[in-house]
Amino acid sequence: MIRQNPFSLYDFLGYFIPGALLFYLVLFIDYVENLSENFELKNFIAKNSDFQLDKVLFFIIISYSLGHLLNFISSITIERYANWKYNYPSKYLLGFDYSGFWATKSKRGIAWRICLILIMFPVTVLDLVLGEVLGFKNFYTRKLDKFLIDLITLKGQKLFNRLADGQLNGYDDIKVRDYDFHRIITHYTFEHSKNHQFKMVNYVVLYGFLRTLTLITTISFWYIIFTHFSELGNLTIITILSLLSVIAYIFFMAFMKFYRRYTLEGLMLIAINEDLK
Repeated sequence: MIRQNPFSLYDFLGYFIPGALLFYLVLFIDYVENLSENFELKNFIAKNSDFQLDKVLFFIIISYSLGHLLNFISSITIERYANWKYNYPSKYLLGFDYSGFWATKSKRGIAWRICLILIMFPVTVLDLVLGEVLGFKNFYTRKLDKFLIDLITLKGQKLFNRLADGQLNGYDDIKVRDYDFHRIITHYTFEHSKNHQFKMVNYVVLYGFLRTLTLITTISFWYIIFTHFSELGNLTIITILSLLSVIAYIFFMAFMKFYRRYTLEGLMLIAINEDLK
């Protein structure tokens, strides 16, 4: 069985690489904007490649800490948008009905949704055009077939009743779907399926990493907007913004893909569990 700790190599790289990427983006932008001569990549690399132990340690600490910050911000923006827009993977995989992005009567909830649309503008626009209109969302939000849905639902009910010693009175399939039932499935499958633990941990790292890259690309998009506001009609600026938008949406689709795969792994482990008869 895998013994997880907060300082595993995968976790470290999952935080360090996004933090280092943003750190170097800041250095790169500062270098370019203060350059009076033609830019050459080799000069930038040479300027920032001197090995000094104190600077290397500072870079590692800053990048790792920044990675944690980016990961948290991406969880309350990118992931929250995905859950509000498409529901949780455990629910759309099983074909549960969902009222959509605006499924809230709270004024605060509506305000947060409007803020997310604006913050994630390059993603939300392409998610509307490519995801909704052209059907790209089917690549990462399609539900399972009826046989698998029925099997997983049946095995899930058996699991919940077994864990509660048959005391789940009043919690039928219709009512359970309104709660965070997948948390129970995830913990159960991780504890009882040691052959799949590495895959589940790997999916968590990957979808967290891609979620953070989506945020970094979105931050870059807004940085270009604010620093070159007077040049927004320039073809070069338009091209850069369009490219950043496409990259951000690709990262978002990749995040959704592994978010879905992580959830599906837990559901499938319930489906093939021979003890739940």
